[in-house]
Order: sequence, then structure tokens, then C-alpha cells
Amino acid sequence: MKRLGFVILLLAMLAVSFGLTAQMTAPRPMTETDRATFARANQLAEAGQLAAAVNLYEQLSAQGLVNADLFYNLGQTYGQLGQTSKGNEYYTWAGQIAPRDGQIAERLKQAGLPTRSVVPLTTNELMLGALLLASVIAVLFVGRRHGLLTKRTA
Repeated sequence: MKRLGFVILLLAMLAVSFGLTAQMTAPRPMTETDRATFARANQLAEAGQLAAAVNLYEQLSAQGLVNADLFYNLGQTYGQLGQTSKGNEYYTWAGQIAPRDGQIAERLKQAGLPTRSVVPLTTNELMLGALLLASVIAVLFVGRRHGLLTKRTA
């Protein structure tokens, strides 16, 4: 019976760890207004109204929105306007926010900008590792303390 309780405790701790991890690593969602502005800017860019699109993208950025898609689109739009240095700056920022994004990495490579061959762990990933390690240590400590991890002889 003790072993069943131990297994349930272990599963509960893992579920909490994964839940916290999912919450910590999820991007902060844009507000409804931000999404509408971003969609409108995308429509303007597709319609060739690049200056108006840049204005909307820059407006979102000025409001403190930090989003890899926003910075990627700013890089694209500035590049289409012929402002490659400004576009490259935004590509670099997008690459820092989403270092594992293949499309951003490809654009950085095309622009001749440095990309990281080894992507460092993000703060959230380090926190996840620490949380998982702490959970395992706690489970092992509790299991050993209550004699749940020792073999019993009949």
C-alpha cells in the first residue's frame, strides 16, 4: 500500500512539474487589440503598403510587445523597403527570441548574419531542469526515508 502511495505521489509531482513547465515556457499571448493590429499590418505588407505596415509593426514594438513573429515581419518589411541594416537588426532580435525557429535561422543565414550552431538553454528551460531535478530528489528522499525504495526479503 505504501508503494502505491509513493507511485501516486511521484505521478502527481511529475504532473505538477509538467504543468508548471508548460505555463512557464508558453509565450505571453498578445491581447486581442495587438492581434488585430498585427493582422492589419500583415495585410498591409501583403498589399504592398510597406510603410503603413512598418508603422503598425513599430507601434506594437513601441508598446513593449516582444514577439519573434513581429520582429521577423519587421525585418522582412524593412528589407523590402531597402533598409537592410534595419531589417537585419530585427532578424537578429527575432533570432534571439526564438533561437530554434528554422525560418528565422534560414533568414539570418541568407542575410549573412551569424547564427548559433549551439543554442543555449533559455531561462525557462533551466528553471524546468531545476524543477525536475528537485522533484526527483524529493521523491527519492521521501521514498528512501519511508523504506519504499529498498528491496524487501520475504
